[in-house]
Amino acid sequence: MSGTCDSSGLEAKLEKLDISQTGDEKPAQVKKRAGLVYDERMKKHANIWDKDHMEVPDRLGRPYNKHIEYGLLERCYRIPSRFATEDELSTFHSKKHIDKMKSTQGMKTRDLFNLGEEYDSIYMSEVSGQLRTDVKPKEFLTQLGDKYESDYMSEHVYECALLACGCTLEAVEHVATNKVQNAVAIVRPPGHHADTDSAMGYCYFNNIAIAAKIAQQKWGMKKVLIVDWDIHHGNGTQSLFESDPSVLYFSTHVYQHARFYPFSTIANYDVVGEGPGKGFNINVPWNKFHMGDADYLAAFQHVLLPIAYEFDPDIVLVSAGFDSARGDPKGHCDITPEGYCHLTNLLMSLAGGKVVIVLEGGYNLTSVEESMCSCTSTLLGDPCPRLEGGSLVPSRSAMESIKNVINAHKPYWKCLEFVDVSIPDAEEKDEEEITR
Repeated sequence: MSGTCDSSGLEAKLEKLDISQTGDEKPAQVKKRAGLVYDERMKKHANIWDKDHMEVPDRLGRPYNKHIEYGLLERCYRIPSRFATEDELSTFHSKKHIDKMKSTQGMKTRDLFNLGEEYDSIYMSEVSGQLRTDVKPKEFLTQLGDKYESDYMSEHVYECALLACGCTLEAVEHVATNKVQNAVAIVRPPGHHADTDSAMGYCYFNNIAIAAKIAQQKWGMKKVLIVDWDIHHGNGTQSLFESDPSVLYFSTHVYQHARFYPFSTIANYDVVGEGPGKGFNINVPWNKFHMGDADYLAAFQHVLLPIAYEFDPDIVLVSAGFDSARGDPKGHCDITPEGYCHLTNLLMSLAGGKVVIVLEGGYNLTSVEESMCSCTSTLLGDPCPRLEGGSLVPSRSAMESIKNVINAHKPYWKCLEFVDVSIPDAEEKDEEEITR
């Protein structure tokens, strides 16, 4: 055996690596680790009849101000905001839907009311002076609110929805084109319920779905992983990609055997995709409430991460609904801010760290601001704090759901072929039924 070897290949690699730089020299380019996009104008969309409505402008302002208070904003690269174009919206939405939303600008009050009746959990209002609370009897406004329950629109809804989508696109573009390592988009209104032809569940345009498609078409992100930890199933996002093997959609959500919003069996574990997209739609449905850090970490470690490593995405987009956080009045779950740190940290091991976190739901403002700041802190490289409690054991109900998901997806993923999940022995008491 010869004792010599050809060193030309090694020398070429070392030259490419360029390790000759001394400690006193500055690198040619310093890239901010995380980007952040925000626009105050998205606060314009508001309910003038019910000041206590859960989808409020402060869902935008509170987390942004908390980023300032914690010194996170100054550490982030400020991504410029912009409006989405109609061409960009049309990658997912029909012209009929886009035109209908566009028509709300300057729409008369009665027409806004009629349009509101067409949608579920969409709110409508007119704040241009055509309906003013100071000239309408209180009982009239109360009856109006009762009629539309949680639904309202405003003359600003189209503008705000365009901004939310455009800001999401800017964040994704900055990450996809290596201008920043990762990014946070503090936006509203949310998007993951919006379907091709319809608004739904406070959502008007599907920000994440549009961004995923355009990332593939324009920025070379061939394979996209969408992680949706909002407490409600992202039915709109799932509908776009259910036949698409280039997009892996993973959702954890309260299901309650289809008794929780959006009340559909398409959110169950056995809905795995259609045609070539079979195996690329992963639903982890929780059938009990109060799922916490241990339950979500178990879903990530047993299901998401093995499949995601096999899928090998180019970018990770997160539908970050913080109604799964501790204290949320809708979600009734129990993820702590520290828990979101760990979930985010796990995602950063994928796609070379290209992660974009986009605000979806979340209705306890303290929970939203603390949880989103935790995600940003993690994206900036801060260490994850220790999780509370001495025993991080997932619940029996959570493990039953996880086992069902694994069995449903074994035919499609090699990494699950020999996986067997044990179920804890501890019994859990039944919980009250909550549907929203």
